[in-house]
This record gives sequence, C-alpha cells and structure tokens, in this order.
Amino acid sequence: MPGSSPMKSLAYLSKELGRPAVWITGIQKRFGLPSAEHYPETYVEFLRKILYLRNLGVGEDTLRDLWRIEGKIIETLHLDPKTSPTSFMEACVAPADPERRLLFSNIDLGVELSGESLQIGLNFAASKPELFAGREMGEDAIRLLREYNTQLQAIRSSVPAEASLLRAALKWERSIGLGK
Repeated sequence: MPGSSPMKSLAYLSKELGRPAVWITGIQKRFGLPSAEHYPETYVEFLRKILYLRNLGVGEDTLRDLWRIEGKIIETLHLDPKTSPTSFMEACVAPADPERRLLFSNIDLGVELSGESLQIGLNFAASKPELFAGREMGEDAIRLLREYNTQLQAIRSSVPAEASLLRAALKWERSIGLGK
C-alpha cells in the first residue's frame, strides 16, 4: 500500500524481474502503464504477472486484450480510487482469489467474476453525471465481465500444458548438470 515500502527505481524493477529496462519500458508503452522515476512495490508484482504469463506461453496480444477489458471493468464499476497513477495496482500484493479478483490488478470485485450476482446501477461514488447512460455508451458491466471471463478461461486452459513443458525442461536441465 502507498507509503508502506520505499519506492523502487527502474533499475530495481529490472533486477527484480531479471529483464532489461528496455523490456520494462516496452511493456509500459504496450500496456499503457504509467512510467515514473520511482515505483511502488505493487508495480513489481503487476509486471511479474505479465512476465510469468508470458513465460507460460500466453501471447502478449492476449494479455494486452485481457488488460484492456480489465481496465474497462475497473472504470465501469468505479473500482479505482484514483489516488495515484498506480492506485489500480494497490491490490496486487493482496492474496489472490481467482474467483473474485481480477487477474492483473487483483482488485476484488466483491462478487464472483462470473458477474451473475453483480447488481448494476449502484454507483455510490460522487461523480459528475454522464451525458448518456453506460449502456448507451457501449460499456455494459455484465457484457464486459462475460468477455473478460471468456478470455480468462482461454488463458487458464492454455497454461497447464505449457507449465508441464516447463517442468520437464527444468528436470532435463538438472539431469545434464545445468540446474542447481
């Protein structure tokens, strides 16, 4: 959470993730993430998810599309307090709950991701009135959650095969004396 740990530099992110700074800045640009001189620890966790999913064979286009949908869900349901440019990442350090929390931001929806128990139209946040209703503007929370779940299930179904392949590669690595 903000203020709970010192801010991290790009060099720290690079070392922590085992990737060059150019990889991080590329991810920032392609995912539309904020860049700064210093980052909260939650930023590392957010980037780590992208790194791990890429290592598990999930394509970057697929991840960017899922992040785009997740961002729309966060915006539509007013889940980001917008206290800082990285406030949507604050939940990244909370324990994961794949049934209730969004994959990248780890924001808790308060209901199951299926959206079946989502009660729309209850926005208690003080905000300026919109010219058009969300549905008329094309942002229907239920539709977004269905689209998100379709993408998420595709990712979840593709990961086990790649994970099995990675385990076999690590076992092979040890058998020829490369692993510790």
